[in-house]
Order: sequence, then structure tokens, then C-alpha cells
Amino acid sequence: MASNSHTVRLIWKNGNVDTINVPSGITILEAAISAGCIVPFECRWGSCAKCTGHLIKGNIIHTSPPRVLRKEHLIKNYVLLCVAEPTSDCSIEIGSHLKDSLSAISKNLPHTISSTSSTSSAFGWKSQRKNS
Repeated sequence: MASNSHTVRLIWKNGNVDTINVPSGITILEAAISAGCIVPFECRWGSCAKCTGHLIKGNIIHTSPPRVLRKEHLIKNYVLLCVAEPTSDCSIEIGSHLKDSLSAISKNLPHTISSTSSTSSAFGWKSQRKNS
């Protein structure tokens, strides 16, 4: 099976850009660390939000539950680099300031929950990775 890879542009708040190659089956965080990029991270399994990114262009899949991302974060194209793999070339805004953005989005939500809504975006989650 041929190995596919995608080019991912990691865009910092100050305008700096790190461009990395992400092989198939490797998370964006793993590829960034291997390339020598200093990116914020902590848990490596989707529960701390330290590696939050904002997908500007392209497509990713979360291969494990993005536990700290709620439905409204996913709708606004927030991703967790530690459990995200690109499915196309991508541009992703990164930096520690994005973790604070998640709280701001959550605070601006109505405080009512319908009986049909899930309290966790990871509840019932299944891997988006295709089995070959």
C-alpha cells in the first residue's frame, strides 16, 4: 500500500508559518514534533485542549475522541492536533491563545439543553479513520 502524505501549514498568531509533511497514519502533532516544531501540547489524547488548532483550509479527521471539543467547537472548525490526521493539504491556526477561544464560544451559548442533545461530543463517538 502506497503511503500518502499531506502538507500542513501551521500558522501562528504572529504570522509565522511552519510547513510540515504529515504521512498517513500520523497525527499532526506527531509530525510537527518530528519536524522540530515547538507546538503547545500536554496530554496527547484529546482531553486538555493545549494543542487546539483552528482549521482554516483543508480537511482532517479526529482518530480518537476530541474530548474537550464540544459540538459548537467542531462546527467552528476547531481541531485537536494530538488526535487529528489530515485527509488533504491543510492550513491550521495554532497557539496557546486558541484554548481560551473554546471557553469564549461555550460562554456565548444558550444555557438550555434540549432532551435530544448530547452532553458530550465524544458520546457515541466512532473513529473517522477508514479501515483498509
